[in-house]
Amino acid sequence: MALLDVVTKAGPERTYARPLTSGDRAYLAFSRLNPGEFQDVGALLFVDGPPLELADLRAHVAERLRDPRARMLTDRLETVAVRFSGRRSTANETLWVRGPGLNVDDHVVAMDLPSADGVGGVGGVGGGDGGAGDARLRAAVDRIAAQPIDLSRSPWMLYLLRAPGSSGTVLVYRTSHIQQDGFALYQALHLLFGGEDELDLGLPPAVRRPRPSDYAGFVGRGLRCLAPTRALDAWGGPPAGPARHSWVTTDLGTLRAVARHHDVTVNDVYLAALAGALRTWSLPEWRRDRQPIHALMPISFRTAAERNVLSNYSSGVRVPLPCGEPDPGRRLAWIAAETRRMKKGGLGVVERHHFSTLATIASPRMLAGAAAYPAQIRKMALVASNVRTMRGPLAVAGRAVTGLVGTGQLLVGRQHLAVAMLGIDERVGVTFVASASVPNHARLGQLWLAELDVLSRLVPSRRRERA
Repeated sequence: MALLDVVTKAGPERTYARPLTSGDRAYLAFSRLNPGEFQDVGALLFVDGPPLELADLRAHVAERLRDPRARMLTDRLETVAVRFSGRRSTANETLWVRGPGLNVDDHVVAMDLPSADGVGGVGGVGGGDGGAGDARLRAAVDRIAAQPIDLSRSPWMLYLLRAPGSSGTVLVYRTSHIQQDGFALYQALHLLFGGEDELDLGLPPAVRRPRPSDYAGFVGRGLRCLAPTRALDAWGGPPAGPARHSWVTTDLGTLRAVARHHDVTVNDVYLAALAGALRTWSLPEWRRDRQPIHALMPISFRTAAERNVLSNYSSGVRVPLPCGEPDPGRRLAWIAAETRRMKKGGLGVVERHHFSTLATIASPRMLAGAAAYPAQIRKMALVASNVRTMRGPLAVAGRAVTGLVGTGQLLVGRQHLAVAMLGIDERVGVTFVASASVPNHARLGQLWLAELDVLSRLVPSRRRERA
């Protein structure tokens, strides 16, 4: 971050601007080299109380944007001439530039839910964190996900979903991945709907300097990524068609209880339930061949000092999912052993200290390739994100937010499946975003819940071995 002398199109003025992170640069390069393709992320917010009117929502957002802390929501991309101190010449560079002029009406809009007859759905939007069984709500999210964020303005949108006669309100927050990773998305939601306190994301104060073993681990992970992953017949061929969303919700306490019971992490439980769900979904393919499939798992190298920066501070690692193992306990133990080994190799340490420098000298094509890396389906079968949960309470115009689920990220035409776990307080949502060409993808959420239930009732392997 820096305060720079910026020459804008309107003439010289002194304003706040900051450089793009390596992740920002990569996603921007991808969008510029692939017109018509975009990578957007977001969340659904389930709001209690009487249905919210658009005017009230816009008034709420306008009031929030008057808070100096929320001015980061006015950041926009702009290619400007920058004068660095001690130099007379200028250089053109794309920066995040903060300034006045954000029109709330451009960013906060309403959308009517499609008719129940048109999508074979039921009911209204409802409150709580429900709606997972409402085809109307899923269809609305699918439609929003097909609309790219306007990069000529601050890159976020807020949709009010309207359904006459329904109780409660559902909002959809959508943002460009060029600006926001999962933690930045939480910060944006806190600025729009959170309290007066600072959002605690559990970020470390610093990331240590890399050691020789960290470089060895980084190289080793890269070499393992050269090996292909398994292609499933269940994918139904190459990915095609628009993104289709479905989700399920559960208590974070359930995941924590399973993690304590088996002496693993919540993330291990999430991945093991995912492996079990994928196994059941494509079961005939695992009866003879146990070769795993691989998920790209995003990792953060953001520090506490960067909690208020709406940018990308993340990389990714490839995690094998042992869907060929029929025993759920062994699947969980295998994944836990794999993630422990990865952590010993210094996840995010090398990336933190070198990616920013590499991004300034890399070509646009190299940067775009890095942003599209998750879509190399010969190496990664899917993306599996876990952004923990954010602390509440959140409220909209005096109404409590009772649930939050992510809308996920899928490169349409390039990926089969992306899975994301987000949530608020003690409630999490697991969202499955699949290409429309993937058969029976809507089953995956319920299969994930079923697998979580199996793990919660399972005797830990160490006890079974002593019995």
